[in-house]
Amino acid sequence: MNSVKRNNNIIRIFVIGVRGFPGVQGGVEKHSEEQYKRLARNTDLDITVLAIDKYCNTQITRWENVNFRYLKSINSKNLEKLYYGLKASMYSILKKPDIVHFQGLNSAIYIPLVKLFGIKTIFTQGSMDYLYPKWGKIAKFILKISEKASLRADKIIAVSKIIYDHLRKYSDKVVLVYNGVNINHMVVSQDEEKSILTKYGLRKQGYVFFVGRLTKEKAIEDLIKAFIQLDNNDFKLVIAGGSEYTEKYSSMIKNIAKDASNILFTGFITGSELQILFSNAKLFVLPSRHEGLSNALLEAISYGIEILASDIEANLQINLNKNNFFKMGDVEDLKSKMNCLLHAEITEKEKLRRMEMLKANFDWDETSKKMYALYKEIVQK
Repeated sequence: MNSVKRNNNIIRIFVIGVRGFPGVQGGVEKHSEEQYKRLARNTDLDITVLAIDKYCNTQITRWENVNFRYLKSINSKNLEKLYYGLKASMYSILKKPDIVHFQGLNSAIYIPLVKLFGIKTIFTQGSMDYLYPKWGKIAKFILKISEKASLRADKIIAVSKIIYDHLRKYSDKVVLVYNGVNINHMVVSQDEEKSILTKYGLRKQGYVFFVGRLTKEKAIEDLIKAFIQLDNNDFKLVIAGGSEYTEKYSSMIKNIAKDASNILFTGFITGSELQILFSNAKLFVLPSRHEGLSNALLEAISYGIEILASDIEANLQINLNKNNFFKMGDVEDLKSKMNCLLHAEITEKEKLRRMEMLKANFDWDETSKKMYALYKEIVQK
């Protein structure tokens, strides 16, 4: 019997691989927060996120029509997602939803297990994690096995053209559905804006901004070294992000910056505070060695600020100008390009071009419509 009819035409979807949301740090978490709150507006979808309890300070059971179930995991960088993924998969097998949507490679190894019990599966790959230096040899081996296991899913979603091209070598079930970005930002009062800038000792257009987890693949040390070497520098560098399981790397980059009074680390920030820091920055820099499709980069573009990103393929797929990229790992080139952009103005024409590019390719409402159509397609097979 068709599972949709059995459930009165309501499609029950469980989500595995997301630590939680709203307001939880991480690209997968940001992606899921934006996508599922839109998908849940469809009255024929019943979405439940199987989250990891320790990452969610406020364990809400329902938000924006999305349901949450919290699972415990173990405190281990390499084993946390594996252990959680097994628990979440077993819970899904017990509850038998129509679809289990796996987010990210860390839990995808369990896709064949879930399919054994007749449950439809969909998998979203946002990055090729096994390339990241933060993982050891065993973890990278498991991630590669997970990628092979993910090919068993009924549909495979790639969030960038690079990942799509890679996965299409192995499966014809791959669909390209880009990450999105919010074009229309919340209204923030002048008093709140002034309060946040004062809190961090910042002036409008007076700082370079980085947002992301403090991990090796982000190459934050290159940004710090280049910033310290800038000539006649009256700007500040603001680094916003947390450091779960990366304390050693976090300590290393903070040690590089210890003598620079114009470099500050805010920790993880979200909401209006993050919006204020984005919108008032002079320049956003993304020095990453590896990315899938950076949510932070798309977000920075949406605020109309100037951009400087490493010339890795994932960043080059976004249609920016040549001077918006530097040679990855080249601190001197990063310094030179940063110096130029800090003393130049982005034109209104260029801002408009970039906004049109975002609307055409990276609109959350459009990507969510594509996901909804895929859910309907899967259950009708």
